[in-house]
Amino acid sequence: MQRITLNRASGVPVFRQVIDQIVFMIEAGELADGDRLPSSRLLAANLGVNRNTTARAYAELQQSGYLRSHGRGGMTVRRSAQAREHRAAYEAAAAELTGAVRRCLEMGLSADEIAMIAYQQSVHARTTHLRVVFVECNEERAKFFAGELSAEVNAMVQPLLLSDLGTGDVSGADLVVTTFFHHAEVRRRVRAMQLPGPPEVLAIVAAPHIRTLARLARIPKGHRVGILYSTDDQAEAIRQSLTDTGLGDVRVLRGVDDPGLDDCDLVIVPSENPDLGERVRDRATVIEFGNVLDAASRRMVSEIVDEIRESKAES
Repeated sequence: MQRITLNRASGVPVFRQVIDQIVFMIEAGELADGDRLPSSRLLAANLGVNRNTTARAYAELQQSGYLRSHGRGGMTVRRSAQAREHRAAYEAAAAELTGAVRRCLEMGLSADEIAMIAYQQSVHARTTHLRVVFVECNEERAKFFAGELSAEVNAMVQPLLLSDLGTGDVSGADLVVTTFFHHAEVRRRVRAMQLPGPPEVLAIVAAPHIRTLARLARIPKGHRVGILYSTDDQAEAIRQSLTDTGLGDVRVLRGVDDPGLDDCDLVIVPSENPDLGERVRDRATVIEFGNVLDAASRRMVSEIVDEIRESKAES
């Protein structure tokens, strides 16, 4: 990790300087996912500050979603790609606003008038902008379902991984949406964050597509079926569902190199990750297991989002 430099004459608190410099390293690509940071004790000794200062900086970085705690194993970087994307968006927005300010000056507006317009717009944005997040254990499904909900509610829905869910992800959110399969876990985690005015955690139904059900119904009873998913929880849930229907030989595959793959007559892969199916299509028949959000669930989310919008407009 690049050396952190403190400016004790700047008036900026030391812990804030530590936070800002670590965030800059993440946004600049100098720190990537999984990179381990020095312990708060070691960093404090190197900087010549109290350990409570570096511990506070690490705690805030964890709450903001930049770091993951491994207990005695220390802190590692997470979500570095999102941090770099956010920085790029920030710089692009700054360029847009710089141009807008210049045009306003050319129109004869004063700096104070421009500042007042910007302030009014920011207040309007705070009262009308919604932050909705969708939590799933699988990245492809999270992005796919978040996209479906975005179109339904006419607002950007942010996909989040359950394994990465932290205080910084949920703080400030108006609504957290997940599937019934993960609802209890997500609700428990959000409650444990003890946020002021925590968001509602809503569960929706993600059901197999009718085409998927039709193909699964045609699988002969004696066929050996492999389940190839990126997460074991989903693979095991599908294996159990197929076993309950009477299919006897259903196994979970541990990746495309699993030796059991060659013994399978067909392999089920997620429709959100078709590349996975392409990698094994020459070794077995592939069925893409497609899920769709239940229509009633989509309407329910849309109605709740409308209620949140109305409440914000009235406040």
